[in-house]
Amino acid sequence: MRWVFVLVLAAFLLAQPVNVVFILHNHQPWYIDLDRGELVLPWVRMHAVGNYLKVPLLINQSGVPVAFTLSGSLIEQLNWYANGTYTDLRFKISQKIAEGRPLTAEEKYAMLSVPGGFFDINWQNIVYRHPRYMVLLGMRNDAFSKCPPGNVTCVVSRFSDQDFVDLAALFNLLWIDPYMARQYPDIWAMRNKTSYTRDDLKRILEVHIDLIKKVLPLYKSLAQRGAVELVPVPYSHPLMPLLADMGALDDLRLHINLSNGLFRRYLGVRPTGVWPPEQAVNDEVLMLFAEAGYSWTVTDEDVLRATLPDASHFKLYYADYGGRRLYVFFRDKTLSDNLGFRYSSMKPEEALADFVNYLKKTPSGECSVVVVALDGENPWENYPNFGDDFLTAFFRGLAQLEKNGTVRIWKPSDFVKKCGDRATPLPLREFRYFNLTVDISFYASIRDLPTRAVQGRIAEGTWSAGGSLAVWIGDVDENVWWMWLKKAREDVGTDRGWDVLFPLLIAEASDWPFWYGNDMGSPQTFDPIAKSALIAYYRRAGLQPPAYLLLSAYPGGTPREVVKKGDGNVTTYDGPAVYANTTHIWARGGRCGVVYVSNPALPRSPYMFRGAVQGLRGERLNIFADMAIDSCTGTVYLSDGGRFYPVGNVAKLSFVGAQPGGMLYVEFNGLVYALGIPEAAAGQQLLLEASDPSGDDFGPGKYQYPKNPVFKPGVFDLLGFALYDLGDRLRLVFKIRELGGNPWGGPAGFSLQFFHVYINRGAGARNDTLGLRLALCREAAWDVALLIGPGWTGGNRIVYSDGTYIDDAMAIRAGPNNTVIADVPKRYVGNFDRSWKLTVFLTSWDGYGPDNIRNFGVMADEWTVGGADPVAVLAGVAPRVFDLLAPTAEAQTKVLTTYQVSRLPNGTYVGKPAVVCLYTSAEKPPQIQTTTVTATVTATYTTTIRETATVTATTPVTTTYQVTTTVKETATDWTATAAAAALALIAGLAAGILTRRRNL
Repeated sequence: MRWVFVLVLAAFLLAQPVNVVFILHNHQPWYIDLDRGELVLPWVRMHAVGNYLKVPLLINQSGVPVAFTLSGSLIEQLNWYANGTYTDLRFKISQKIAEGRPLTAEEKYAMLSVPGGFFDINWQNIVYRHPRYMVLLGMRNDAFSKCPPGNVTCVVSRFSDQDFVDLAALFNLLWIDPYMARQYPDIWAMRNKTSYTRDDLKRILEVHIDLIKKVLPLYKSLAQRGAVELVPVPYSHPLMPLLADMGALDDLRLHINLSNGLFRRYLGVRPTGVWPPEQAVNDEVLMLFAEAGYSWTVTDEDVLRATLPDASHFKLYYADYGGRRLYVFFRDKTLSDNLGFRYSSMKPEEALADFVNYLKKTPSGECSVVVVALDGENPWENYPNFGDDFLTAFFRGLAQLEKNGTVRIWKPSDFVKKCGDRATPLPLREFRYFNLTVDISFYASIRDLPTRAVQGRIAEGTWSAGGSLAVWIGDVDENVWWMWLKKAREDVGTDRGWDVLFPLLIAEASDWPFWYGNDMGSPQTFDPIAKSALIAYYRRAGLQPPAYLLLSAYPGGTPREVVKKGDGNVTTYDGPAVYANTTHIWARGGRCGVVYVSNPALPRSPYMFRGAVQGLRGERLNIFADMAIDSCTGTVYLSDGGRFYPVGNVAKLSFVGAQPGGMLYVEFNGLVYALGIPEAAAGQQLLLEASDPSGDDFGPGKYQYPKNPVFKPGVFDLLGFALYDLGDRLRLVFKIRELGGNPWGGPAGFSLQFFHVYINRGAGARNDTLGLRLALCREAAWDVALLIGPGWTGGNRIVYSDGTYIDDAMAIRAGPNNTVIADVPKRYVGNFDRSWKLTVFLTSWDGYGPDNIRNFGVMADEWTVGGADPVAVLAGVAPRVFDLLAPTAEAQTKVLTTYQVSRLPNGTYVGKPAVVCLYTSAEKPPQIQTTTVTATVTATYTTTIRETATVTATTPVTTTYQVTTTVKETATDWTATAAAAALALIAGLAAGILTRRRNL
């Protein structure tokens, strides 16, 4: 019955069809370790036994035409599995178990690792729903909590051989998509077992290979029937603009030609369009696409915004290169992210209604187009039942809407044929592109990187962080990686045969800098693959790889794992304690040994390599060692050119260029620790201070935390805020009820929280917020906004009212007693004035979510906030805030529920965001300070409510809160009205027919 209402609603929504293009992007990184001759990670295999088959099959059942991309690296690795050329380490371990061969202790330990082991599967939807998997996870967590770090014997001794058989069977079995598993009755029956045999595991692995062999033939068959359009991705999925900035255009031509060759050989397709890896483009990339004969490509709406700020991304554009016209689609970020993230917590009919409701708000026109582009393989594990139910129902609903004339769904090439002659040209303009022909190892922020002026048709950008390339460049580890690549090309050369060039092409993949820098999580499992490619590039050319490629730390010197942190001192496991003051560092106590010290602030340029990668006894290190302290003898050593030299018995911080307030990495016996250097004594003047009630971390009143256990009670409960003057900078201190640790290894020492601070310095140019779906009142309108998160891209950003921003200018860190501290240089925000008004919000960080904010929905699930008003969600005005700096919980609830939602007669949900007039200021308030916000409901009545409350603190530092609330509309249920009208119309027609028959 619900689908009837959705379709009735859709008929009223759209007077003419809206053109929609779907592009689903299929890609996997290179997982090959060329030295070991195996695939390090199993994700090509795991997605092949599920999403690569089931997604096109289920969509094809609906008849909806879509485009699928296939990267060269994915096609090659699918063939390796199918032909037996290579397989992955976890498959090999599973084979050993199936054949009854004993595992080593290290292999067993690897199976239990998280991440990197046999628990790498969706916990909420899979592990927690299978009783045996749950037991094994509990045993695993108990073992790792009770055993010392890295103690392999202690961990694996707690598990029996049957435990490892069951774990291998469950991991491989439950990665097979339910829809595909049903094609094999014996495999489907195994899902209900709680104990497995080695023969069970052997059969599961046989089915894996059988399914992999079906992937490419399926896409070929669908393309030959015209059911889908297949789109190549340049061979290794390179980050093309940055390679172009390096001058590696011939490398990019090779990537393009290799993918075209794979398409012709395995898919029988001569492609007409191309997917730029990471949707990253610049003018040189578009020119290469046009040169290769492609007719269209696609990138993100944020790139268009940087190219033509006021242009609509709902149009088709083109760039002309010497008479070759290349058409450019710009994807709609909202709908793409909805499918990728938000709709996993909604029922299919609710998602479809939301989808159509959004389409109603897009421009109409015969050649207007809405492009939905997303990772084809990644979202569905977050959906119930692997997304099988959703894909079936959602695309069948779309097919019905197309029959009803609500939407028209196109393959991209067909739309270009229809509307290419009415496309809009991209004008020639000057842009700033990066300059990677120089050494960028010395830069610690993307804002400082060298650039070059280019006359072109498009800005340099990608899908991420407002169009920025910051996910792939700007962080020290990322910058040094690009220089490793640059120097390798210079050392080895590119005029080489295939055997030498192949590892270079692997190293040019976008996946390595994507993971470096902690923008998108830990690169621990990818770092060895990236290095093995460059090492192979040197060795296959007969050259010795540079020493820095043999270090386990990341390129800029960040250790793969830090086991403990301390300010001023840290105690090593089974070794000495290491101390630091503002001038010296020393080790004492415990079992003596050699302590290695690294200063991460030192540049690690491959052109001026410094720091030892081997210890005094030749052991391999996990840091770039700048200093060694032998606590047995008291001798201090400094490294120079990779070798150690004794310098006496005094370890000064100045020896390694360390400064008070900085941080050092310390290694002892293979484990790495972070040691904070105390700050020099400095005057600190309190400018303003405000408290917030405990227990009001519910946003507008009913928000619920996501269900994953990392979201501990209180992690989004703001308790207080203070602002200090430190001379050349301002310090913001946020007090939280429970910081929640650092479960995902945020660079700033926390992972969950995301603070927004909007500052009115007098001008008050803007009253919108940056993704919170709130507005500020006139008095609180902002000139500068501070986005303070865990330190990943977008989480250390100063934004100005004209839309420009600066990344990584703040020093952000987790402080003592559940605080977060952010130091902001005054040169970016100005000197504090007592008239400043600050509005402070706390929300949930999500590096994959729109605006880096977690999804707020009606129902809470593992990663989604629940408790939002359903109509506010549909109208896009549900506040994405857990806590707001406010004098009382009641004040917060009132102001966050002032949003307005209307359901129009045509079924469209529209809304206006809540207006927040709740700010803090150090200035004493005037006698009367009133702000009025009026909400007018336009159904059949008009109601206005004005409420103002002012609370003034009486401490020497005065804080003023301004509170204003309005009414929220209760609207007519126009869906029911429309349905009733339709039924009445049908009844009237039937009565007319009967009357006519009687009169004949």
